[in-house]
Amino acid sequence: MILAIESATPCGSVALVSGERVLGETVLPREKQVSETFLAAIDRLLGDTGRGRDVVTHVAVSAGPGSFTGLRVGMAAAKGFCFGWGLPIVPVPTLHALASRFPSGEALVCPVLDAKKKEVYAGVFRWEGGGCIRVRPDAAVPPSALPDWFPEGKVFFCGDGTVPFEALFRARMGARALFPPPGEGLPRASAVGLLAERMVRTGEAGEARTVVPAYIRSSEAEIRRGR
Repeated sequence: MILAIESATPCGSVALVSGERVLGETVLPREKQVSETFLAAIDRLLGDTGRGRDVVTHVAVSAGPGSFTGLRVGMAAAKGFCFGWGLPIVPVPTLHALASRFPSGEALVCPVLDAKKKEVYAGVFRWEGGGCIRVRPDAAVPPSALPDWFPEGKVFFCGDGTVPFEALFRARMGARALFPPPGEGLPRASAVGLLAERMVRTGEAGEARTVVPAYIRSSEAEIRRGR
């Protein structure tokens, strides 16, 4: 059984996943992502699903890109469980997990998260053989650059970085730009857990002491130190 933590955006969540089934999921209060919040939410989740921590075999965590603070908090919580319970960690790419929430036949899937500083984090995925496959590396780019990634074909945009720029994407791409219903396109711990199931089968679990978030770009503190 996998315990999954999603903290890459202000809307975090935790979930329990087993055998490609979501046993339970709890969405955290917005902007309340601190270690204590995750601990309490996971205790409730285990109790509500009638499971004990002894049945958890792996801890999966949304590893980025995303909010620097959110990623650090989620990673710290995940490592705490791994160290305390003696479990391996599964660092799940945030954009891949988000894209995997939206099975698509003919359309590519482009998850987009707010990166601040007039940029977004984005990646490109397609569905093939029942799986969500990456077709372009994650990147931090200006939102206006995204339509140029897709000279033809339909694209399903999702993520909190999509919302402010939906009008821009529609103006540049017309009916080729597709979107989820309002509020339905955010990352979820259940998707992190389900993707982690596949990663475990392909040997992608690791040791908590060596795993770090995938920030993509330097933090403000690192930029200042480099000046």
